[in-house]
Amino acid sequence: MTTQLVIYGVLLFGLLVAGITDVRSSRVPNYLTFPLALIGLGFHAFSDSGAGIVFSLSGLGLGLVLLLGFYLYGGMGAGDVKLLAAVGAIVGPFNVFVGFLIATLLGGLYAVAVMIWHLGLSRTAERIMILFVTLVFMKANVAASLEETSLPKLRYALVIGLGTLIGQGYQWYQVV
Repeated sequence: MTTQLVIYGVLLFGLLVAGITDVRSSRVPNYLTFPLALIGLGFHAFSDSGAGIVFSLSGLGLGLVLLLGFYLYGGMGAGDVKLLAAVGAIVGPFNVFVGFLIATLLGGLYAVAVMIWHLGLSRTAERIMILFVTLVFMKANVAASLEETSLPKLRYALVIGLGTLIGQGYQWYQVV
């Protein structure tokens, strides 16, 4: 139980630093994500007599795969992908998937909120409607053509952190 508190504390600290760093510099640096992943791998390898390494590696791999498409499409940075992979190394495949789902929902709300803040409600609604109608009826992506307005970059480390914390909340409650 004490070791779980320590690993959850490390994860919480890492997520806080990642969020703050992302807001300040638009980056999630390797010097944060790689040690988090190694801590998760090492913790599970030693705490479960070596059997937990598969749990940790599968969480890392799933975390990497879940955001890789968004990165390749240009929707987020590599640091965000590595952050979710590091989270997966600590919390495992099921919990990283739950955190990803929650972060995806929060990320959509976050993106719409930023659009409303910068474009106003009516222009945001118009842009969302154009995207939706075009995707559904024409099977085309018009997102690039709607980029005439320079909107600020989104800071997904915050959303990944919040999604992870919400997803882990119940388990952390049981540990404490």
